[in-house]
Amino acid sequence: MFSKGPVLALVLLVRSSSGYRQPYEYLEALDVFGAAFSNPAGVFNGSTPSPLSSDVVGRIDVITTFVGQDLNAEFLFGLFYQDTLLDTTTQLIGIPSGMTIQSAVVEPPVVAVSYISDMAFPTVNLSIPLQIDMFMAFDDDSMKVVSYDAILRRIDELMAYTAPYLAPQIAEELNSTSTNVTELIQLKTAADVCAVSSLYCTGEFQQYDSQDACLTFMEALPFGESWQGGMNTGWCRYIHKNLVQFRPDVHCPHIGPTGGDMCRDRNYLEVTSTVPFNQTLLSYNSSYNAADMKGISENGVQQLVKVQTQAITMTTVAFYPVPTVLYTLVLYMMAKFTEFILSRFSVQYDEMSFENKRNTVTYVLDTFVTFAVLILQLVASPILASKFTFDNVNMLKAGTLLISGLYIFELTYRPSMRWPLLIHHFCTIFAIVLLLSVLAYTGHPQIVAAGEIWLFQATTEQSVFIGLFMYRLRFPLRWTRDMLRFGAVQSFIFKLAFAAYLLAFWAQKLAQFHTSSKDIALSVMLVTIIVLLMCTQIYGAWAVWCLSEKVNKSMQFLRQRQRADSNVTVNAVSPADEKGKSVDEEEV
Repeated sequence: MFSKGPVLALVLLVRSSSGYRQPYEYLEALDVFGAAFSNPAGVFNGSTPSPLSSDVVGRIDVITTFVGQDLNAEFLFGLFYQDTLLDTTTQLIGIPSGMTIQSAVVEPPVVAVSYISDMAFPTVNLSIPLQIDMFMAFDDDSMKVVSYDAILRRIDELMAYTAPYLAPQIAEELNSTSTNVTELIQLKTAADVCAVSSLYCTGEFQQYDSQDACLTFMEALPFGESWQGGMNTGWCRYIHKNLVQFRPDVHCPHIGPTGGDMCRDRNYLEVTSTVPFNQTLLSYNSSYNAADMKGISENGVQQLVKVQTQAITMTTVAFYPVPTVLYTLVLYMMAKFTEFILSRFSVQYDEMSFENKRNTVTYVLDTFVTFAVLILQLVASPILASKFTFDNVNMLKAGTLLISGLYIFELTYRPSMRWPLLIHHFCTIFAIVLLLSVLAYTGHPQIVAAGEIWLFQATTEQSVFIGLFMYRLRFPLRWTRDMLRFGAVQSFIFKLAFAAYLLAFWAQKLAQFHTSSKDIALSVMLVTIIVLLMCTQIYGAWAVWCLSEKVNKSMQFLRQRQRADSNVTVNAVSPADEKGKSVDEEEV
């Protein structure tokens, strides 16, 4: 009866519909990046996973552009990884001892972030904050950085501030009598670069004829400005000297006389106008490429930008979420499966009218769906104690949507409904829409807790559904009567208790914070809906109780007939077959 095709398609649709990353996941990725920056040694020894993708392209404003994971990791993290040769001496580049996010804007898959990193200079007991502004594009599958554009904000001021503190210690380490800060920085640059060159750049990687030749060249080479970290300067070679230890074959030329392909003169116009990234940092068209745009007019592109940047809210008209479509399909498949099972194994079901068959199927769906939502509610119940978590809130949201979707499906699946049930379903759906919309509009967390309480009125009716199911399928009369009685009493008590709880909670947590006419209107609508629902629920409980009494009368009638004629075998007839009954389970 059922083929594998629709099921596989459903699985694929569910997977694809849940493939979009949430903003909080990008914030977590920023924390991962910050942790790697603060612990560069961990990135290289493998204890800290690299936050960079294999094909990452990045640019640092004071240096240049880097292509590939290795080169980017070396410049982002290896730059601060002190070589054991120099780790006891004063360094011009500090060691990051912490990384915090000062500000961030998330527009998936692009993030604009401003980090504050505490740069430590241990030999002079100095710690200075460095602000790093970055645009970052992430791969949604791995949540690794595929493109970034980094700006070391006020780096020139930082260097000017720290140099006077470092200079006396540098003079002591170099046994220099000079007090000229610029001269000492120049001497320090030459000493460190040449020490690294002598240790790592040997054999085929040798750059200078001798140590003295290196010192002579470096002491004559201008140190440069802070923004010249990618040009033919001593500052550029000083930056690269920390990277030589990782790959001498790549980085030795960068500290040599030629500067390799890194420390060289650059054209300002070329650097400024070139966009090197393999994924755009423009969030609104991050999924577009040249092939997508081919043949589309400029106006068409502008319209696509509007589509791409449309803010989706709970009340957006041009938005119909894929999970809603899938859930409707699941309900339909559940209904068809239930019909198939009942028609295959129940004679009583086959003898029913079309309308009663549909009603019986809805009892099964109502039982399973409301029980599943009840489990979600119980897991999310810490919300009632103001213990909000991302998962708890989303589980509760999912529960409300499952119930509203179930009721909408029931309205279309059943051939007819009596007015109490129609009012109940419409009020419940309206209440869910109202609370979700107000939550999206105000963001008040206690509305979530109010929804948790309210939803219990719809998820504690399983005993009623089971009793009606037993009634329709002609279960033993005593079992059916007892289940209907239990359902009527339990449902009435639970609904009354949760309605009172909701009103008390609203008065305590929300009504006192009324600041506008909209808040008052919300409370008025809340009370009105609760009153309407209570009327239908009291009537429903009474109808179920009356149904149990009809079953009880049938039992008494059968006993009387058995006493009157003990020789006659009486076939029990369910009151479900009686005509013209005044109370039907459809009134519940």
